[in-house]
Amino acid sequence: MDLSEKLRKLRTKAKKTLKEASDVLNVSLNTVYRWEHGLSTPRKSVLKKAAGYYNVPLEWLLAEDGEQDFRNIGQILQPETAAEHQIVEMLKVLSERAKYRVVGYIERICEEIEEI
Repeated sequence: MDLSEKLRKLRTKAKKTLKEASDVLNVSLNTVYRWEHGLSTPRKSVLKKAAGYYNVPLEWLLAEDGEQDFRNIGQILQPETAAEHQIVEMLKVLSERAKYRVVGYIERICEEIEEI
């Protein structure tokens, strides 16, 4: 799934109109239309805003195949502390959608820390 398809699916799944998305992202309706039809690509700053708006991780939007494999997250993260191990165990039981939401939440926290 490419970026244009992801943006279109996210908007329609959220039951938002092109106008609503354009207002939130502070761009013209035509710009959103062009993104969703692969005629242009949004800037990374706008993609960050879109990821927050649709509650998905930015890395998911930018990924080529549109998928991440969270099934083996314990092996990927290699937890070192008890808290990290607990987080990994909790992630294992979540649905894929819930895992994306958690990743998006963590990304936003990290961005807030970087702004301080």
